[in-house]
Amino acid sequence: VVSCLASPSGTKKSAFAIDYQASLNCLEAGQSFDARHFVLLSAFCCRRPLLQLQQAKLQFEAELAQQDKMTWSVVRPTAFFKSISGQLEAIKTGAPYVLFDDGAVTQCNPIAECELAEFMLDSLVNDEKKNKIMNVG
Repeated sequence: VVSCLASPSGTKKSAFAIDYQASLNCLEAGQSFDARHFVLLSAFCCRRPLLQLQQAKLQFEAELAQQDKMTWSVVRPTAFFKSISGQLEAIKTGAPYVLFDDGAVTQCNPIAECELAEFMLDSLVNDEKKNKIMNVG
């Protein structure tokens, strides 16, 4: 199972409905079909959970790690080049940018989507990436 589910808004209701419950539903569906491995696309920012979205992701990560019916990998990319360039264009037009504290929390090394996809697919077959939370980017 490869899950890339993510709340479109990040609100508490949406985050727990998608990032937690829908992800849990996918896990349970995979278990019912005897899937052997679950790969979760999470978020690097979960290291310091300040937002509802991050808390929902962490809650599901804990559920995933506690179950023993299949192996798992949690992949936490820093950011995508595409999303960073989109933010830059928005800032140029005067849109606000969210900055936490001194900016160290939002500092990142973006990753290309194709590199992230390759990393996630490798975690399906690479035993060294099983039952681990991995930051990438």
